[in-house]
Amino acid sequence: AHVSFTNLKCESHDMKYSQFETCQIKAVNRTHKYIDIYVKLKVVPVEKVIIKIEPMRYDNGYNPFLLGMTFDMCKYLKNPTARSMVILREVHATFLNASNMNHTCPYDHDVVISKWFSGNLEKGFIRYLPIPLGDYAIFTRWYTHNILRATVNVYFKITK
Repeated sequence: AHVSFTNLKCESHDMKYSQFETCQIKAVNRTHKYIDIYVKLKVVPVEKVIIKIEPMRYDNGYNPFLLGMTFDMCKYLKNPTARSMVILREVHATFLNASNMNHTCPYDHDVVISKWFSGNLEKGFIRYLPIPLGDYAIFTRWYTHNILRATVNVYFKITK
């Protein structure tokens, strides 16, 4: 299967806390694209990070495709091999080499994802799951101290 990013939406819910400096998809060629995200953190250190992930499939609108999941990012980053977080580990592995999200909390610097290549999704968790061809999205909501700080929605298409 071939994966191609189709859209990216980033929203900061508290501009005093963080702001997206960059949130874009760039084309490598006709078939492959990559994502760049730069989040300026205005209040540091960042601790107690919770991420809610909702895999979605397009069928007359985006609808849940798998169960939504909630993860404690700080707990995960302390022990990324934990069996209870295998899905987060597989998603994180697709952009680990393109990001500075590679150490435990606290975060006292801006967060960068640079050149997250769509081909990494093909080599990553897509190969483990029998996912039908079509349009998909991964909706994420990022919380610190139980306050919604940002949403990042990644849209992609799976084709032959």
